[in-house]
Amino acid sequence: MKESLAQEEVVIIPPKSISDQIYDVLKERILLGRIAPGERIIESTIAEELKTSRTPVREAFQRLVQDGLVERVLQGGVRVPLITPQMIKEIYGIRAVLEVYAVELACDNIDIETLQKLKEMALQARKVLGSPDANRPEGWIALWRINTAFHESICKAAGSEYLLKILSQLKDLVMRFRFLSLRKTRIRAWDEHEMIIRYLENKDKYQLKELMKAHIELAKADALKSLESSEWEKDV
Repeated sequence: MKESLAQEEVVIIPPKSISDQIYDVLKERILLGRIAPGERIIESTIAEELKTSRTPVREAFQRLVQDGLVERVLQGGVRVPLITPQMIKEIYGIRAVLEVYAVELACDNIDIETLQKLKEMALQARKVLGSPDANRPEGWIALWRINTAFHESICKAAGSEYLLKILSQLKDLVMRFRFLSLRKTRIRAWDEHEMIIRYLENKDKYQLKELMKAHIELAKADALKSLESSEWEKDV
């Protein structure tokens, strides 16, 4: 597993089922790149690390396969799929269509409470960006979480149950690629997020849709660049 992010000590505790907890641990490691693309994961190794039997590990693997986060290999166990430029282009292309529609709906339906929540997220992000953690693993992960919550809140504000269901099918891949895109530019992303809040507040649907298109296009470009270099750029 990659050593670029801080090592973690995981303890399995109730009331969540052991299988669910293992799933959550492995999923986050995959999304954050702690388990590298192409890396093989072995049942016995995970069971030994987390001090559990192989049965719940096997169940967790099955869920990860269903989510498209791992694939089975002939040698046994599973492997994190490689990320290709074509995958990024396809997912971001679909995301652009869906999220531009989502902000259009949100522009009509968003309430004061959600707008306030978005503003609080922006303040949290600025606090991280202005801290020593901005270019450390802890800061990257914090920004990744806030960024994900920001976009999810807007999609929920759209008020479309069917749109949310479709977006949920892409969620894990988008989160995986989002962490890639954060390697390049983080200040710019939050400059744009604050503009999104302003346009939502002003009900400026045209500017909002144009900004969201550009925002996702730039995120795609950053994710593609990150495939060429695993280095984090210090834009803060």
